[in-house]
Amino acid sequence: MSRPPRMPQDLAMAVNSYMRERGPLRVQCLLSEGDFSSVVTTEGRDVAKVVMLTEDRYGPFTHCTYSVAYEGSDGRLHSLQEGGRVLLFSGEGGGFFSVVLRIVRRLRPWAIAPFTESVRIRSILAKLEEGAGVSLKHKKSVRKRAAGTMPKTALEWDKAAPNREYSAVQDVFTDAENEGLVVDSLRAFTGGSGGLDVTVSRRGLITVHGGNMGDIYDSILRPIMDHGLDRRRQFSHRSRSERPDREPRPLLVKYKGPVFADDGGMKRFCDLIGGYTHCNYAIVHAGSSHLYISIVDRMDNSSIAVRSVGDDALALIPQIKTSEASLLRLTEFLASEFYEGVIGEYEW
Repeated sequence: MSRPPRMPQDLAMAVNSYMRERGPLRVQCLLSEGDFSSVVTTEGRDVAKVVMLTEDRYGPFTHCTYSVAYEGSDGRLHSLQEGGRVLLFSGEGGGFFSVVLRIVRRLRPWAIAPFTESVRIRSILAKLEEGAGVSLKHKKSVRKRAAGTMPKTALEWDKAAPNREYSAVQDVFTDAENEGLVVDSLRAFTGGSGGLDVTVSRRGLITVHGGNMGDIYDSILRPIMDHGLDRRRQFSHRSRSERPDREPRPLLVKYKGPVFADDGGMKRFCDLIGGYTHCNYAIVHAGSSHLYISIVDRMDNSSIAVRSVGDDALALIPQIKTSEASLLRLTEFLASEFYEGVIGEYEW
């Protein structure tokens, strides 16, 4: 897929008008294998009732609105789709958006949220500052510690005081890295009436508190979805069954430090895998400086072998059937619960 286009001005104006009426928007980036807008609608189910109300075209974008009722909660949901890129958003309160995302995960398991590493979020915000000529300040962030350390998460508020300004966003990332933390989500703002004010998370969930939706789409949402599509392409056609020679195409996850330098690192990794949702696993070996785990993803019966490479890398080795979705799920889990690493090809 090509890079998504900029949001048309009339579409941005429509979203901005809705945001002024409903308050902050919760926005979820999704990557879809099909036409999300036409298949999300479902009536008469026991679990949910989702009815499409409107469908409008804005150039390459399709904007749909829905009425959603589920377990006593009801409200309006919006979707923007361009190709396989989908944004779901709503200004409803009372936990409505969390309910919607549960519906989507149940009804459309192939619609996957792109995971964006902390270092990439930092780069996206730096490019936004440079391109718009603004300085982003930090208001609130959630920072996660490395696997096996305490506390696991830390919530940081930044409040202006006499003779003190808000911290710069780039300084927050530097401070977190120096403390062995990653920024899981961060609220950045420019200040002033109508200025940008947005919370960005690693799981593609964005809260828009203020600003122009067209600018936010172009500078934040579009690069997040671009990265997700690049990762999907990187993970595609990895199954051994898709290759004439039946040889796997393994991936290498390279970490900054020696995460498997001792048995403690391997034990932490094995303990974490026990919390990986929708998977069965078998620990083949976990000692003598080598880790070998076989994983089956129950979502689509994909299988992946995970092996340590030295003390600072993991090889993810696809088996007979390994979907790109299963690799996305596994690498997101590892980055979120273990350590962020650089993913590339593994040369045998």
